[in-house]
Amino acid sequence: MKQFFPLLTAAAFVLGTPALAQEAATSNWSKGDHSSLRLIAGATAPSGKQRVGVEIVMAPGYKTYWRSPGDFGVPPVFDWSGSTNIGGLDVRWPAPERFQDSAGYSIGYVGEVVIPVSVQPVDPAKPVMLVLKLDYAVCEKICVPATGETRLWLEPGVTSVTSPRLESFEARVPVPVKLGPHKEKPSVIEAKLDDEVVDPGLRLVLQVPPDGKVEDVFIEGPGMWSFGKSRLSQQADGSLVAQIRINERPKGAAGPIPFIFTLRGTPKSVETRLELDIPVAKP
Repeated sequence: MKQFFPLLTAAAFVLGTPALAQEAATSNWSKGDHSSLRLIAGATAPSGKQRVGVEIVMAPGYKTYWRSPGDFGVPPVFDWSGSTNIGGLDVRWPAPERFQDSAGYSIGYVGEVVIPVSVQPVDPAKPVMLVLKLDYAVCEKICVPATGETRLWLEPGVTSVTSPRLESFEARVPVPVKLGPHKEKPSVIEAKLDDEVVDPGLRLVLQVPPDGKVEDVFIEGPGMWSFGKSRLSQQADGSLVAQIRINERPKGAAGPIPFIFTLRGTPKSVETRLELDIPVAKP
């Protein structure tokens, strides 16, 4: 009986199937005063893209920011220029949370985050040297600029590894969905200017699965658009209405404007991209 597991491992190797996945490679930590940064490798995707995570761990009580940081804060700035064999990069953001600052709301991550990145090699048969310089901010009561620099060697075609940290945050990346109902996910049914409130704003009609929930709505527009915290109200027909104040809009912005709507919720956060016809602002 003691020989069973070695024989099973050897048989799996001969058949070309790994018996146990190994832990994925990681870079060294780049340590700062209130945070640390490193890269985590994941298994190569079926498309040939390399899966990587940018992990930021912060001191207790500190936070960092999403791609759209809200009223205050600075989004991370990625510099991959020192890398080799990279044909393209796709940064995919986990659904953020909203936190209150002294005079408004900001959007980001508290304590820790792993930001997934898909790396397309120029030559998929050759290794990738991934070199990252990241400028970001970590904040408690005040914000402190931080810079991290690290690198990671990625071998091609590595599929027999596991990376629980990366995988858990990949699961939090919003799923793209089109405007309209979706049975198993929260969705935006309708989006328009809100004429029922004094302040200018947007009105969204949302559909939520019976066992689901929408916790918050984040809206992004091109340029200096700024939106308030969503006010959610359940309707008699089972739908959910979100009213969002427009705090600021770019001067002269009018006509078809592209927006990104991110619904943070369960069983899955979603992202919907659509255009709204915005009239000229009243003087």
